[in-house]
Amino acid sequence: MKHHILIYHRNAVQPEIALRSGESKLGENLHFLEPNEMLMDLKAYQKKGVRFALLGIPESIGVEANFGKCGTENAWPAFLKYFLNIQSNRFLKGNTILCLGHINAQDLNQTSASLDRTLAETIRKKRSLCSRLDDRVYPVIEKIVTAGMIPVVIGGGHNNAYPIIKGTARAMGSKGGINCINCDPHADFRPLEGRHSGNSFSYAAEEGYLARYFIVGLHESYNPEAVLQAIDQNEQVAYKRFDPGTPMSEYIKQAVKFLGKSNTPVGIELDLDSMIDMPSSFATPSGFRVEEARFYIRQITAQLQPAYLHLPEGAPMTGNFEESRVGKTLAYLVADFIKSCNP
Repeated sequence: MKHHILIYHRNAVQPEIALRSGESKLGENLHFLEPNEMLMDLKAYQKKGVRFALLGIPESIGVEANFGKCGTENAWPAFLKYFLNIQSNRFLKGNTILCLGHINAQDLNQTSASLDRTLAETIRKKRSLCSRLDDRVYPVIEKIVTAGMIPVVIGGGHNNAYPIIKGTARAMGSKGGINCINCDPHADFRPLEGRHSGNSFSYAAEEGYLARYFIVGLHESYNPEAVLQAIDQNEQVAYKRFDPGTPMSEYIKQAVKFLGKSNTPVGIELDLDSMIDMPSSFATPSGFRVEEARFYIRQITAQLQPAYLHLPEGAPMTGNFEESRVGKTLAYLVADFIKSCNP
């Protein structure tokens, strides 16, 4: 099978690292595949102690197919710019992390951008392209998990949760699927109407890849009644609605109670839409603070068995404050996740 991935080598990202005498940056200590190596060589890195594989998905097709704002293709390069320049020190050295590369969706992005049809026809075409993207993502995720590593996936829309869940469940041989927790104003449990960023979890549940699913901080006024009814009718899905007066620890307590009834691995999702004024596809003035999002990542990772980390929907404009805000926030969240897996 052809894998649609652009694999990174050390020389390619070296210019992004701001070297300074007497200091060691994370980018200097991450692992990269050698020029002659492919996905089949991942197992050798796992044997060297690598536990995490960074993977970008620079696309906005699934978001646009859900009537959202484009720009999510910019989150991965913004993240990498800041993550590579974190200090490598006693708290996080970087030697357990492989910077793998990103899914090659350039042709799909170009086709999506060139569509000039009626709105209904454009949406239909974009949803078809999103389905093609699914088929590029899940085999790469499957290879990472099969090699014994934890995928850390950045960028793109929340449409990518479906192929990530699918690839993880297939690699783990989970007949009943894996569990997921999602910090998100939206349930992303919309009807099976063609693939887009709003129905990843409903598709995953329908196809048996998703077992239990808990949504943290659901916004009452931004989920259709049909979605709420679908959740009510599915005892494997639960949520705690967003309440400005509720501490994050209470959301986590309920989520762990719901998801921790089995030893099933848990996919950890955090939609950047959940954070106040974060540049994202569906930005909100009311939500969680960055500190609460970091606490969520740390606590869920420590209390449950993480299968993967997925941070979608960041939509910065490049070269300005938005790039810095999204990129540095993502770098904090990924560092928190890895530190919590390596206490």
